[in-house]
Amino acid sequence: MLKIKNKIIELDFIGDKDFQNFLKLSKNKLRLLLQYFETLNYKYESTNICVKIVQEEEIKTLNKLYRKKNKITDIISFEDDGFSGDIAITISYILKNGKFSQQNFFMLLVHGMLHLFGYKHDNKSNREHMRLLENTAMVNLGLKKTHEI
Repeated sequence: MLKIKNKIIELDFIGDKDFQNFLKLSKNKLRLLLQYFETLNYKYESTNICVKIVQEEEIKTLNKLYRKKNKITDIISFEDDGFSGDIAITISYILKNGKFSQQNFFMLLVHGMLHLFGYKHDNKSNREHMRLLENTAMVNLGLKKTHEI
C-alpha cells in the first residue's frame, strides 16, 4: 500500500503490484494534487482518503448496494465521518492499451476527491463549477483539461 500525505490530506492507495508501481512513478503528481486541494476551502483540519482500484464486478456491486443502480460505473466516492472517505475506481477506466493512464487516473481521482470535499454536479451551476475545479487541477498536474467549458 502506498501512502502520500501533506499537512491536511493523507491518501492511501490499495491495488495490485502493477498499480503500486504506476503510483510510484506518479508520486510528484500526487504531491502536486495534494497541494492543489490544500488551496480549496476545506472545513476540516485533516482528512484521510483511501483509494482502491476495483474490478468491474466489485464496482457494480457497490453501485447497486449504495446508489441503487445495477450497472458498472467509473468511480464511487464514500464520505465517511466528515474528515475521511473512500474512493473506488474501476480499473478498466484507468487503463489505456493495457497500461495505466495518468490522464484517466488523475481525472477520476480529482473527481472523487472533489466529491469528498463537498462539491456536487447536481445542477448546471454546480456542474460548471466542479468542471472548472477539475480542469484547474489537471492543468496544475501538467495534464489535459477534462472538460470544455
